[in-house]
Amino acid sequence: MLWAGPALAGAQAGEAFTITFSTNEDYDTSAYATADGLVEVEEDFKLVKALGLDKLRVSFSWSNYEPMRGRFANLEWLHQFVDLAEAYGIELMPYFCYAPGWATPYGDWNEPPANLDDWYNYVYHMVSEFKDQIDIWEIWNEQDMSMWFTGTPDEFAQVLETGARAVRDADPDALVLMGGITAPDEKYVEYMLDKGLSSSFDVVPVHSYHESWSSATVESYLTSWGSPFNDIKQLLLAKGDGQEVWVNEIGYPTIGGRTEEDQASFIRRAVATLMSTEAVTLISWYEIKDLPRDFHLGVIGDENNYHLGLTHVDRTPKLAFYTYQNIVELLNYETVRYLGDAITYVEKAPGRNPQRIYVHGFAREGHDDIILFVWLYGPKSVVDVTLTFPGAIASMVEYDYDGTAQEITGFAGDSIDLELQQDHARLFRVKLQD
Repeated sequence: MLWAGPALAGAQAGEAFTITFSTNEDYDTSAYATADGLVEVEEDFKLVKALGLDKLRVSFSWSNYEPMRGRFANLEWLHQFVDLAEAYGIELMPYFCYAPGWATPYGDWNEPPANLDDWYNYVYHMVSEFKDQIDIWEIWNEQDMSMWFTGTPDEFAQVLETGARAVRDADPDALVLMGGITAPDEKYVEYMLDKGLSSSFDVVPVHSYHESWSSATVESYLTSWGSPFNDIKQLLLAKGDGQEVWVNEIGYPTIGGRTEEDQASFIRRAVATLMSTEAVTLISWYEIKDLPRDFHLGVIGDENNYHLGLTHVDRTPKLAFYTYQNIVELLNYETVRYLGDAITYVEKAPGRNPQRIYVHGFAREGHDDIILFVWLYGPKSVVDVTLTFPGAIASMVEYDYDGTAQEITGFAGDSIDLELQQDHARLFRVKLQD
């Protein structure tokens, strides 16, 4: 591997990993399964490409496509949908859920299927139908929360095993994801491994809505003893088959006093935090656009759900659209090493209380640079710091939230003085001298 200069070569603290980015959007057939609906879909696909992405997570709802046992519906439209994604160079990552009323004991959409053969047949049929265009499939969604799955962990284990077997029977080369869990819960993953299901999934997806539905900050994923994402990674190495860990839903709503600037800052903080765990290899923002207030299907959950988009309802970009676009341009599919303590900081006028200052730098393979995230989370509103790098600085560029770049001067040797403002995450591209 080619890394930047002798200074960085000697400073590499972590193992190399490749990071990938994606986004999410759901397309219920009752809203989109028309010619006009495909026009709307195409506008979203244009946004995906404008972001610089080529992966999109979507739902293939069982109730949408098999409304009666053995009677499939809306597949002509779905083929048009998949063909359109292919034409735009977008790789779809569907998740299978939720159940039609005929397939569950009491007719509720979030129940486990009454007959696992019905579930097998649905998954097998859909994978067989689209295996030439889709090779990533996810089994259910947020099954660790009763709102989305009323069954027990044992019942989900059966759903996972049956669904994964159906995928592999239809397409042995497909990538199978366990349904995304609502938090990095090592015990939940261990339970599935202890049920002998390691061969049933290739990826453990996790969802993260810190600072949305949870009061915890995204930085709380990093503790003095490590990260829950690292715990899952180590568990998968010890008891599993070394499966990857993805965060295939993460979001932050622009509501309740949370501004577009806050959302943009959150994206930077979240990406840097998750990448610094060295365990997460895919990050997928939820979602492309806000939902209209008159959304005819309604939304399960509270008001936050309507405001998670990178754009407004009319697809006008929010500030975070450009922030995410900028990160994708710098890091998507890049192989990186986390530099950890190789980049240090000193607060210039420390007080009695330590400040929550975060510095996360990533060296990119094949580039002579570092992608650097720096921010202050308080308690002060402004702090002056001196950053020191593992070599003399040759140049620095800072990116605004809207993606515009500006040259930074004022560095001397291996150090630079910066002013950090609370909740404002800064992003730099730093080149060191050879």
